[in-house]
Amino acid sequence: MMDRRAFLGNLAGSLLAARTHAKAEGREGEEKPTVTKGKFAVPVNPENVKQDWTTRGYSAPQQRSYPQGWSRGEHTHPVSLTMTVLSGRMEFTFAAQRFVLEAGDELSYAANTVHSAKNLYDGSTLMLESEK
Repeated sequence: MMDRRAFLGNLAGSLLAARTHAKAEGREGEEKPTVTKGKFAVPVNPENVKQDWTTRGYSAPQQRSYPQGWSRGEHTHPVSLTMTVLSGRMEFTFAAQRFVLEAGDELSYAANTVHSAKNLYDGSTLMLESEK
């Protein structure tokens, strides 16, 4: 049986955790990012990606390379973005929620979403990116 002090400590910790989570969502006031693991077959065919994304209203994909050790702290973009990794590994963090993308994974998020990004691969990570 739990004593009163332990019970109150657990209750306070739970309430604080719930409040912190609500603040993080409320602070940003936006849709959560969407990650689809294995969305595209590997090796990724850029034409398949282009067809999928343009059907959903995104621009034609642009290929970008991120060198080993690349990272960017918290920032936003004025447009909604979608991206997939062609090769390598990339980490994205949204309000303390961490996602690691590998080849074929897709990430989409709304304009003005605060996030950070980091290349985790032992070499360059190659990605396709698109906006709307």
